[in-house]
Amino acid sequence: MKVILATQLKPEDGERLRRAFPEVEFLEAFHEEAIQSVIAEGEAIFGGHISADLLERAERLKWIQTRSAGTNHLPIAAIMARNILLTNASGAHGIPIAENILALMLAFAIRLPTLLQLQKEREWSPELVWKEKFTLEGQTLLVIGLGDLGATLARRASALGMRVFGIRRRPLPPPPGVERVYRREEIGEALAQADHVALCLPLTDETIAYIGEAELRQMKPTAYLYNAGRGPSIAAEPLVRALQEGWITGAGLDVTDPEPLPADHPLWSLPNVILTQHTSGASPFNSRWVTDIFIENLRRYLNGEPLRNRVDPELGY
Repeated sequence: MKVILATQLKPEDGERLRRAFPEVEFLEAFHEEAIQSVIAEGEAIFGGHISADLLERAERLKWIQTRSAGTNHLPIAAIMARNILLTNASGAHGIPIAENILALMLAFAIRLPTLLQLQKEREWSPELVWKEKFTLEGQTLLVIGLGDLGATLARRASALGMRVFGIRRRPLPPPPGVERVYRREEIGEALAQADHVALCLPLTDETIAYIGEAELRQMKPTAYLYNAGRGPSIAAEPLVRALQEGWITGAGLDVTDPEPLPADHPLWSLPNVILTQHTSGASPFNSRWVTDIFIENLRRYLNGEPLRNRVDPELGY
């Protein structure tokens, strides 16, 4: 069997992958030209951006394992038409992304943006912070999307003494740390109670503009909004107006729409916004975690067993 490695791993992770499967030939292809040269040979591919044109040339391809949890960068319709197995790396990024959201929440709570600006200006004005600081303990967090990321965030926020609600598509029991799960049609009730709202959603047709003007106006004027899923889940123009006009107090955005932001975009200069530039999933352990998932799935594939993290192409996750 030939497997195309279209994502770079740390040397030690590449080595343990090869040790685990000495019978498998791994073809390294870390850029588009290299992938084009081997795409016709691979039965499986790990990582990479596979276009519809490339997929047409992948005559032997039966399985795609992504390095990310999201799959919106792939030609889903073509994958469905070919009945190619699609699995993602859900479980590999929840910890660093959840910590990123918590860091943003804590930054607003201790007024870190104000303190950093005062430091830059060499101005000693602690009274500006004293009157604005708050604690997360006792506040309410609404987590929209309770997959690996959302559930990880909920557990950690609950451990900080926060009351945690959730919204999810499927009628499943609340994960640990979540007091109540609302349905999509109950979002207004949930938003009205939340001091913090965190989007942890994949990008699908259903999640585009999931938070629009109506939802932003249903939030508390003292509330904060966070997005660690995909930028288009929040309607761009209403978000800017909400932040400029005080519908909400602030936003911590790891992802934006568009991305990257143009230099003249208002989000760059708004004092109530923190941008982390789509870095939340980065961790020194990324390579290890995604390799763990791929090793387990490749073992299952070779043994004819069901794969972990199967993606439903029609749902997009």
